Amino acid sequence: FDILQLSFAATTPELADKKKYPYFFRTVPSDNAVNPAILKLLKYYHWKRVGTLTQDVQRFSEVRNDLTGVLYGEGIEISDTESFSNDPCTSVKKLKSSDVRIILGQFDEEMAVKVFCCAYDEEMYGSKYQWIIPGWYENLWWESWINSSQCLSKNLLAAMEGYIGVDFEPLSSKTNKTISGRTPQQYEKEYNAKRGEGQSSKFHGYAYDGIWVIARTLQRAMNYLNSTKQHQKIEDFNYTNQKLGKIFLNAMNETRFFGVTGEVVFRNGERMGTIKFTQFQEQKEVKVGEYNAVDDKLVIINNSIRFQGLEPPKDKTIKLDELRKISLPLYSILSALTILGMIMASAFLFFNIKNRNQKLIKMSSPYMNNLIILGGMLSYASIFLFGLDGSFVSEKTFETLCTVRTWILTVGYTTAFGAMFAKTWRVHAIFKNVKMKKKIIKDQKLLGIVGGMLLIDLCILICWQVVDPLRRTVEEYNTEVCPQAQVILV
Repeated sequence: FDILQLSFAATTPELADKKKYPYFFRTVPSDNAVNPAILKLLKYYHWKRVGTLTQDVQRFSEVRNDLTGVLYGEGIEISDTESFSNDPCTSVKKLKSSDVRIILGQFDEEMAVKVFCCAYDEEMYGSKYQWIIPGWYENLWWESWINSSQCLSKNLLAAMEGYIGVDFEPLSSKTNKTISGRTPQQYEKEYNAKRGEGQSSKFHGYAYDGIWVIARTLQRAMNYLNSTKQHQKIEDFNYTNQKLGKIFLNAMNETRFFGVTGEVVFRNGERMGTIKFTQFQEQKEVKVGEYNAVDDKLVIINNSIRFQGLEPPKDKTIKLDELRKISLPLYSILSALTILGMIMASAFLFFNIKNRNQKLIKMSSPYMNNLIILGGMLSYASIFLFGLDGSFVSEKTFETLCTVRTWILTVGYTTAFGAMFAKTWRVHAIFKNVKMKKKIIKDQKLLGIVGGMLLIDLCILICWQVVDPLRRTVEEYNTEVCPQAQVILV
C-alpha cells in the first residue's frame, strides 16, 4: 500500500531487507547494529583472530552471518565457527582445540548459563580468554536458569567474570537538550514519575523518539507540498497514492534530530544508533564504553574495563623461537671458580719452577709436574670458551669457537693426563724389576710418551677438522610455558 511503517522495538535483522520491506523503518537499531561496534572493539585491542559460538536459531544465525561480512577484509580472521542446538559443550571444546581466545557469542540467557558452565569445565575463562556476548539479557539473568544446568553458582560466576555484553543504548548519556526541549535525563525522570509502579521497558525512549520521527516526517512532507504549489495536502493521502507515499518515504529518510536515544538518523531505513558495552564485574554489569554509529567512533570509559590479567588477552597462543642460553649467573659463578683454579695452578707452577733444584722437588720430576699444571690450566681455559653461546658471539664465530674449545680441552686433558700417566708408568717400571737392578728412566723418555699421545690427538683432530668439521645446528625443543606470560610459548 506504499504506506510507511515505523517500529520502536523490532530488532530482527530480517526486516533490514529493503527488497521485501522498502517502507519499513525503525527507531531502534537492529541486532546487526552491534557488529560494527564489535569490529571497532576488536581493532581497539588489536585482536585479529576470533571464533564464533552461535545458538542454532535464525535470529542469532543472521547476526553471525552479518558479522562475517563486517569482518571480511578488515584483517580479522574468524578461525572457527561453531553452532549448537541444546548442548554447547562440544562446540566449546572445539573452540579450545582451535586455540580460540576471543569468543563472539550469540545465544539467549538459558544457553548462556550452559555455555559458561562448559567454559568453566574446559578452563576457558580468566586471563587467557575474552567472551563477547549479547548485552540485552535481563538483570541477574543467570539466577533464573542456574537450576537447569549442572553447574555450581560459584563456578558459573567465575567463568562469567569479565565477559563483555553488547547492546543498544536505551537512553543517551549526553546532557544536550533534545528536540522536545528536555535532556535525556529530564525525560527519564518524567517518564519514571508518570509510569509509577508500572513495568519499565528499555524501548520506551525509542517509542518516544518514534513519535517525533512521525511528526518531523509529516512536517517535512507538508513543507514540501506547500513549496511545490501543487494544491495537495497530506490529508489527500490514500493507499493508492504512490506519489504521496514516495514523498513521505523521502521525508523520513531525510529525518535527523537529537532525541532521548541519541542522534536519530536513518540509513536505508535502519537506525544509526548508539551501542553500549558493559562488562560483568563482581556479579554486576558495568558500562565500560559506547559506540556511535553516526560518527563511527568508539569511546572506552577510562580504566573501566578490567581484564583478568595484567593486559588484554592475546588472540592466540604466541609461539616465539627463543635461543636457549647459558645461565649468566651460573656462567659467572663457574668463571669465578675457574679463575680461582687458574690462580692456584699458577701459584703451584711458580712454586715448582722456583724450587725445581731442591731434592724432593727434583725427585718428583718438576718438568712433568709443570706439564700437569699447564694441561690443567688449558682445561680451565676451555670452561670460559664452553660458556660462550649464541648470546655472546655471532653464528660464524660460534662455529670457530666450537673447534677452538675442542682443541684446547683435548690438548689440555692429554697433556695433564699424559704426564701423570708417564710418571705412573715410570714407578711401575722401576718396581716391577724383580732383580732389583738399578734402573734409570730419564724425563726425556717421559716427555716422549706425552709427545706421542699429543701427536695421536693432533692427528685425530686434524683429520676430524678436514673430513667433518664442527657445524652449528639448531635443535627444536618441546614448547614450554613462559613464566612471564602464560599465553606465550617458547
